[in-house]
Amino acid sequence: MPVETLPAHPPGPTADKLSIWPLESGRYGLDATFQGRSGFHLVEAHEAALKRAGVRFKLVQELGGGWTLRFGPLSAAEVSVALESYVH
Repeated sequence: MPVETLPAHPPGPTADKLSIWPLESGRYGLDATFQGRSGFHLVEAHEAALKRAGVRFKLVQELGGGWTLRFGPLSAAEVSVALESYVH
């Protein structure tokens, strides 16, 4: 995913939870998780914006009512841009 395709700001409130983990390749995975019924509506808005921007991601339904946008593998620079777009 090219860094320049990530939206500068998310389309609405930020995720309830952000997770970053290292991959064996030296790159990283990033999850942005939204909780509950309102989280489903928020993740739909984020999903639409990411698709318009051409950003690759996977939508994962979590146990307990969570919805996660999963990104990766990402370089350290891409993680930085993604975090900045979700933390404001």
